[in-house]
Amino acid sequence: MRYFSRLVIFMMMYFVVCEVLSATPFTFKQALDTAYRNNPELQAEMDKARAMRGYFIQSGLYPNPQLTLTAENFGGSGAYSSYESAETTFSVTQPIPLGHRLQYLKKATYADYLASLASIRVQQTALYMAVGVAYVDALYAGQWHQVTKKLTRLNQDIVVAIERRVKAGAGAELDLRLAQVRLGEAKIQENKAARDALLQRAKLARLLGDGLRVDRPLVDKGLPGVSVNWTELVKKLPQSPQLLQMQLQLQAKRKTITAVKKSVWPDLNIQLGGRHFSDDGSNAAVMSAFAEVPVYNRNQGKIMTAEAQYTQTAHEFQGTRLDVRQSVYAAFLQAQQNHYEASLVTDSLLPLARKAIKLAQEGYQMGRYTYIELSTALNSLYEEERHYQQAHADYHKALIQMTGLLGLDNSKEESK
Repeated sequence: MRYFSRLVIFMMMYFVVCEVLSATPFTFKQALDTAYRNNPELQAEMDKARAMRGYFIQSGLYPNPQLTLTAENFGGSGAYSSYESAETTFSVTQPIPLGHRLQYLKKATYADYLASLASIRVQQTALYMAVGVAYVDALYAGQWHQVTKKLTRLNQDIVVAIERRVKAGAGAELDLRLAQVRLGEAKIQENKAARDALLQRAKLARLLGDGLRVDRPLVDKGLPGVSVNWTELVKKLPQSPQLLQMQLQLQAKRKTITAVKKSVWPDLNIQLGGRHFSDDGSNAAVMSAFAEVPVYNRNQGKIMTAEAQYTQTAHEFQGTRLDVRQSVYAAFLQAQQNHYEASLVTDSLLPLARKAIKLAQEGYQMGRYTYIELSTALNSLYEEERHYQQAHADYHKALIQMTGLLGLDNSKEESK
């Protein structure tokens, strides 16, 4: 009995802890930390960098030595018909790259390794923007669901009020039927909003690489904010992760050209060993040095390829710089427009729409307005509630876009 009581107490405590954790807000910064730890695409990019680090380490190592065992002058005719006159040689050959070839190759692979590290930052930036957009979509999808609940209750109140007027003989049955149709549409919108909120949370969980969907409450606390000033944004363009990565790629291609030119230098093969003479049992040391001297093939084709790849990367860098500037400018204009809309809707349009529906309800009850005016007020309220959610969401997404493109880290939890 005592064991059963303890088990019940433990289960109750477990459920209480689960409820507390599920009610804890899931901030944007926590979402980013989770994504940086678990996102498979980001982990794959890190694996590429580790592979490039392996190439860099390998490029600084000398080629492996070669062991050679050679037997000569046996199994022939006459004095060489048996093994009495055989000569057996055992040697070790070490290739040594000439012309500082290994040094230049190591510099080139190290530059490639730095470029791969920059690619991680680019992937991290892309993940930052994707998580930010998904977080905002999920946040405002949940808020819109709450708004649709209020609109459904408002339509229910209107239907009840019209029913009372119809029963009292002061209202038309047509108004009641139209109000009931509108109530049904409001319920459909509420149901659709609920499912869309779940879908957006599932999309967010996919980017986080954790679970089917995010069930904890989302908050707008900690969403990024940057100064919407074009002059300041232009000054921050050079620190864009995409541009930094392209610059490192350009440096790597330049070092590759030098490494390819130096690769024409051959290996100097140093051979050391010993030789045994079977006819008299004597031994002797063996030492030699040889190298393949290039005469016709001086890597002309490979040098041309490396130079063309450098030029290609330089042009791609110019294109990336134009793309980043254009994308930041587009996000800047979008942020300005969304800020204007959000401010106007918050300060003027939405309060007016709420006041209009209140006046329309009161006027309809008193017989001053028809259902047409009431329906128009409902339409205005629906549109402005939707406009309010959309404008704020788009404004946050534009700021996230600019923050990611410019490589800014503004995800500290600050009260908006």
